[in-house]
Parts: sequence; C-alpha cells; structure tokens
Amino acid sequence: ACDLTGRLAWVSDPTPGATHDTKALRLTGLLEHFPNTPPVADKGYTGLGMITPERKPVHGELTENQKQYNRTINKLRAPVERAIANLKTWRILHTGYRRPIHTFPQTITTVIALEFYKNSFA
Repeated sequence: ACDLTGRLAWVSDPTPGATHDTKALRLTGLLEHFPNTPPVADKGYTGLGMITPERKPVHGELTENQKQYNRTINKLRAPVERAIANLKTWRILHTGYRRPIHTFPQTITTVIALEFYKNSFA
C-alpha cells in the first residue's frame, strides 16, 4: 500500500505458495483499517469493496463515462504501480531467489525496511 504520491506505506509479509492477491489481502486484514475510505485498486480486486476500474461487459463495450472513470482511477493507481515496480528493482527480488527459501521472509523484510529508510530521506 502507498499514498497517492507513490510513497510506500505498508507491505504485507510474503504468503506461502501461489496465493492470489485477493486472498493474500484478506489474510492481512488491511481492508479493516479502511472502513469509511475504500482503497483504490486494479480490476483484480473487484468485489472487495474497493474502488476499481469498470470491467468491459461480455460482448459489449464500455460507455464513454465508464472509460473516463477508468482513466481517472488509473491515474490514481499509477503511483501505486510505480511503488511496486520500484520495490522490484532490488536485484534480490527481480532475479531468481538463490538463498535458502526459509530466509526469504527475512530478506523481503530487510528490503522493505531499507526502502522505508531510503524514502524517509526523499
């Protein structure tokens, strides 16, 4: 999670195996911290009470209003996507993890701590 400027605010612990993003989000309990202000998310989070872009109807097209709504939502999401991409620039995260797998949670925690530290001086 990050703010609308792309400043990292929170990162969940890694989940085991191939866990879908929506399941991982539910496991974190993060949405409980936003009872009155739904977070902005991509289409993968549709149905969770978050602000997401409109999906194109089957065998149909979006209206101009829906397209404009999606552009507005996507502009809000862009800093979030940049924050995620920035995390992935850490070499240890964008190459195959070569250390013992049981060390991965500590490694990701360290990377996130360093990222928060770096951003505190930005």
